[in-house]
Amino acid sequence: MIEAELKARVRDPESVMRQLDQRADAIAELYRDTYYDVPSGDLETQGRELRVRTIQGEGSPRSVLTYKGTRIDEASGSKPEHETRVDDPEAVDAILRGLGFSPVTAFQKRCRNHHFSAHGRRVLATLVQVPEIEGTFLEVETL
Repeated sequence: MIEAELKARVRDPESVMRQLDQRADAIAELYRDTYYDVPSGDLETQGRELRVRTIQGEGSPRSVLTYKGTRIDEASGSKPEHETRVDDPEAVDAILRGLGFSPVTAFQKRCRNHHFSAHGRRVLATLVQVPEIEGTFLEVETL
């Protein structure tokens, strides 16, 4: 599957939030992301990503393992993406470390997700705040 994702800094988060709320109900979630690479940094150098994400929202937390290949479209940043749910993120961490990967960065994202259809496509529009980065961002993605 190929994911197209665009990101932008939002200057008026309240206005954007109101407009998104008119399109779809918001789902508030906290993402805890850990990105992995080999000691040589080959994944980052090649524009690939390997991530374990734990999502906390309503209900029980869920975790996913994601691999993103190199960009196939520079303008949109589209990449092939493969993702699978994992029951035990600590076990996945141990497996990845055993295979020679190490965590290179970890952070949290406060997300306000809106799922809707536009122009015949399913769209996820997310207002994002990362505590270590000032401001609010909008991420829009579709397959």
